[in-house]
Amino acid sequence: MSAVAPSFPVRRQDFDFTEVPRHWVANDPFMTHIFNALSALFPDGERFFVASVRAVREKVEDPQLQKDIGAFIGQEAMHAKEHGNFNAGAINEGFDIPKLEGWTRKFLSVANLRIFNNQRTHLAATVALEHFTGILSAQLLKREDVVEMIDPSMRDLWAWHCIEENEHKAVAFDTFEQIYGKGIANYALRMGIMALATVLIMIAIHAFVVELMREDKELGNLKSWAKGLNRFWGSRGIFTRIIPEYLDYFRPGFHPWDHDTNFLLKKWRKQVGFSA
Repeated sequence: MSAVAPSFPVRRQDFDFTEVPRHWVANDPFMTHIFNALSALFPDGERFFVASVRAVREKVEDPQLQKDIGAFIGQEAMHAKEHGNFNAGAINEGFDIPKLEGWTRKFLSVANLRIFNNQRTHLAATVALEHFTGILSAQLLKREDVVEMIDPSMRDLWAWHCIEENEHKAVAFDTFEQIYGKGIANYALRMGIMALATVLIMIAIHAFVVELMREDKELGNLKSWAKGLNRFWGSRGIFTRIIPEYLDYFRPGFHPWDHDTNFLLKKWRKQVGFSA
């Protein structure tokens, strides 16, 4: 019998951020800073995901899922590393990324409140946020008009991250269900945590954008605000378009692979030169 292999690889990356322009998305402050805001969330967020899955890993008996957990941990650790490296470059541009990373830790500190501070709830939070990042990443891969706005110095970072978020999008979910089951109490926990996580992440992203626009002396740039908000919240906006898939999470019997993104993975792996 052959050894079980993970369903997806861990790709070691070392991106060069020395030539990234100040406004690297569409040469626009708002568009750049909403991506900067996401990047400020990632290092500590990814480490939280890794810790929550690693804490329960010994309870998983399925050998395939065990291998996939290992690959999930490797991918997320690499995401934290590379976004941390990019964030250091943004600091050199005069943006107070350490402040935003401190805010991220404050948002994550909700998990340390007594009511939430247990392995099951931490894993439920990871399941919820992995769904959010998975559908957001898939939407970005669908929107070549937006991808083309990203400066070439940053495009591979985001394509790589979005590909891998979709490769491992079901790992935390499957881990939760294998350990804790599909009962009504666990369903209710996942739904409640998703509602809370959504509020916190939306507050965080938009608070970060306001702070970055202020630091960039672009807070009064109404043209940039209008274009950016339309890109994310307009009728074809990135956030607007993920709402149906976001709401599908609340359906009993939902699974992340109900949203089949294999066609996107095949297309983008080829486009950036990745193996499956």
